[in-house]
Amino acid sequence: MAGTYYQVFLCHRGPDAKRTIVNALHEKLKSKGISSFVDYEIVKGTEIESHIVKAIENSLFFIIILSPDFASSKWCLDEVVRIMRVKNSGGSSHSPRNVLPVFYNVKPSEVRYQHSDSWDLSKVNRSSEMQRKTWSEALHELSKITGIEYNTDSMFQEEAVKRIVSWVESNLNDLISCQKESKWREQIEELEQMLTSEAFKSKDAFFIGVHGTNTREFSDHVVKQFSSRFDAWSVLSDEADPIQNLYLDLIGKVDEQPNKLKFSDYAPLRLQNKRCLLVLHDHAGTGIEHLRPLLKVVKQNFKNQSLMVFISRFQHRLHEVEVDEVIRLPSSEDNGGLLFICHGADIHQSFINHLEEIFCMRGLDVHLLSENEVLRDSKCLENARVILAIISNSLSINDFQRLIRNTSKVIYISYVRHSTNESSSDIRFDFEVRFEEPTRHYDKVRFKLMVEKVMKTLNQADEKIMGGPDFPVGLVKRRKEIEKMLTEIKSLQCFGRFGLVGMGGIGKTSTAMSIYNKMHKKFEASFFCLNIREHAGYYRGLEDLQAKILQNTVLNVNKDKRTYDIEHRQKKIEINDVKHGKSILSSELKGINALIVLDDVDHESHIDALYRPLCTLGAKSVVVITTRNRDSLKREQLTEIYEMQELDKESSERLFHWHAFLKPEAPAHLKTVSQDVIAACKGLPLSLKVIGSYLYGHESESDISFWEESFRHLQENEDIFGVLRISYDHLRGNEKEAFLDICCFLIGKLEDNVCIFLEGCYGMGQTLLNVLKSRSLVSTDAEGRIRVHDLLRDMGRHIVREGKKDRVWEEETANDVLEDGGRLSTLRGLSINNGMCFPENEVAMCPELRILVVNKGNMSGTDSHRHNSSRRGFLQKVRCRNLSPFQCLGGMPCGAKLCATMRGTSTPHTKLSLPSSTRVANRI
Repeated sequence: MAGTYYQVFLCHRGPDAKRTIVNALHEKLKSKGISSFVDYEIVKGTEIESHIVKAIENSLFFIIILSPDFASSKWCLDEVVRIMRVKNSGGSSHSPRNVLPVFYNVKPSEVRYQHSDSWDLSKVNRSSEMQRKTWSEALHELSKITGIEYNTDSMFQEEAVKRIVSWVESNLNDLISCQKESKWREQIEELEQMLTSEAFKSKDAFFIGVHGTNTREFSDHVVKQFSSRFDAWSVLSDEADPIQNLYLDLIGKVDEQPNKLKFSDYAPLRLQNKRCLLVLHDHAGTGIEHLRPLLKVVKQNFKNQSLMVFISRFQHRLHEVEVDEVIRLPSSEDNGGLLFICHGADIHQSFINHLEEIFCMRGLDVHLLSENEVLRDSKCLENARVILAIISNSLSINDFQRLIRNTSKVIYISYVRHSTNESSSDIRFDFEVRFEEPTRHYDKVRFKLMVEKVMKTLNQADEKIMGGPDFPVGLVKRRKEIEKMLTEIKSLQCFGRFGLVGMGGIGKTSTAMSIYNKMHKKFEASFFCLNIREHAGYYRGLEDLQAKILQNTVLNVNKDKRTYDIEHRQKKIEINDVKHGKSILSSELKGINALIVLDDVDHESHIDALYRPLCTLGAKSVVVITTRNRDSLKREQLTEIYEMQELDKESSERLFHWHAFLKPEAPAHLKTVSQDVIAACKGLPLSLKVIGSYLYGHESESDISFWEESFRHLQENEDIFGVLRISYDHLRGNEKEAFLDICCFLIGKLEDNVCIFLEGCYGMGQTLLNVLKSRSLVSTDAEGRIRVHDLLRDMGRHIVREGKKDRVWEEETANDVLEDGGRLSTLRGLSINNGMCFPENEVAMCPELRILVVNKGNMSGTDSHRHNSSRRGFLQKVRCRNLSPFQCLGGMPCGAKLCATMRGTSTPHTKLSLPSSTRVANRI
């Protein structure tokens, strides 16, 4: 233990949190390669064991889970005291010891003031007054650190874990990229100059506004740097009763005076005798009306050269507060997303192009430099922060080190095996590409690791970065053309409204993702609203999309209750319907300079609900719409429309070769037929990707007939479904069924849960998914959710409609099926809402049913009474007797492999109990 170091120390009270959030968090950090300390062998005692003390001393960051009974543990309280001492000691100059409090079903005010029974330190057994005083001070200081409020009634554990892990990764990235002290040096010096200026000295109270990203870190740094210059200090967020909390922070709890003055009358008088520092966070970003009473108190009672620092992501909020000076925080965009790639003359051009395209997809600007270009201009790399050097026979590490004379970070890629006696302290990835050798293939996994390392080294690793295809092609050209248009829009100082138009599968979404990745850090808020056409078809789909826009720009959305909470404030507003959601979007986003992408807009209702309310955004905002339907944009007076074209011959070849061979060229014996296949795909990226993936692994000379057969199939099928179906037709039985299940019911679900469903239905889950992924029929996004291109999804659903009709996923069709009951006996999958019912007067026989989706829903009109009258037991008469011994959904079933999902709500009057042998996922 003495020599063990941890990146994260998890402080918690075991009975409250160990088996829930702590275990989930520990496993998530472990999966990301982040070491964390959790004491899984707690022995009862009153003193912190020496190995825990050592773990605290040897940890970089601290996460403190403040649960309801946390303060009942002397052990936990002592850990907090020791952690805060370590934090305040500062550590080494390159290792700030940051702390994140997680308020787990408690409020920050409870921790700060210890007024509630559970936080009454006088009730801690066998504690001295000195101990209680020390604990109270540590908790008070801890509660002032901006943390995460995790209320299990309004937030899923998965979301809480995600936010905590994001905080850890952000802090680790800061350590990788630069010293935290130097990160804010320019802004701290600017603040220092303001505090010594004549303007500051001439006022009783000085107001400074700060806007930008990373505001939480900066406010902590301001307190650490300047609080000692003031008599008292306070950090407040958009919380309930901020005036009371301000008084308690700055003057403490005051006893009632003999002259019977009330606390609220006496406190301002005490405040005027102090020199105070207030750091005020505008976390919600929803205007300052709720803060005006607090600001009035501050302006009236701050004296003696006091200081208020008002911090917001949004610049226009500062003008509403009427600050004296403004400080802008730097973003990672200021550090430059610029990557230099240096290479020798013997590197295959397609490999260089692939590197350029993949980093273009991630939003970087890429400069390609050959060895000769570096030799001709030795200064071309002077300002490079990160250089990606491709080492080959013509350019060794020693050769490259002689070329550069700056202190750039260098990441080496070994293109071929070369001398191992070369040494370097820089990062190195050995690929040994050698595409000319038949057995050599592109290593996708190792390549992705290299890409992530480059992004982290550039400090461009960002949870808002959108993922993309493994082999992006044509993005560099498209992005340059679109950026030129957007630059012209920006020069006009007007709200940019931009359309990307083209047929399905042509690359609109990938292109929009690349633009978004490049630009989103230049805006105060941003969001990529993905797959609108798909989501709009769900119950309350448009309302949910409106909520997502709010969640990802200014607010904290409660997904369960379909309401949004203004963070740290006791206020909830329900989005009643689309019209109400439009009103909320318009008012809450007013004045904010944002980048918003609306992907796959397909109908007037999408435009009306999601685009038109954005007209109140700030003048520097940009909205990008991708659509197949140009007519849907006619009335919207967009600034520019970009028509997406098919890939040219060279780009088509590159994309197909990567998917079919994992190489930039086809083998000699397949060159002719591969050119025929490429031509038959007509430059459509989706077709090239799917057909290439289908043909992958058939490279021997004996496979020529297989290629020729595939080409003939393409010639016979001119429409897109016919082209794509070739991959589906060559799947095996359960692989086909699994693909159709996903297309109809499981898109957007977590991969782990989809595996459970498939395993329950077919006896295997991950194996089936891996096959479908290898054929490029399905993919997994950055959040671990299953995605299917909408054309492939439509193809799968078309196969069901034109074939056995054994899956029903649309509400209207489900109503028809339930009306006559005749088709129930053949159904493999069914999606209904809990306002529907099975036939009332007979038992519903569903012998083939494998997937049942019950959505929250309601019925309207004359049918509502009849349907809802049966809602109490709407599954009671469902029988699946041929899945013996499973018989009844409404009773206590046993033994079958039926996969059920309850989405959006539970059915309180229906007992849906499945045995341990049955794999069931709720709310996937």
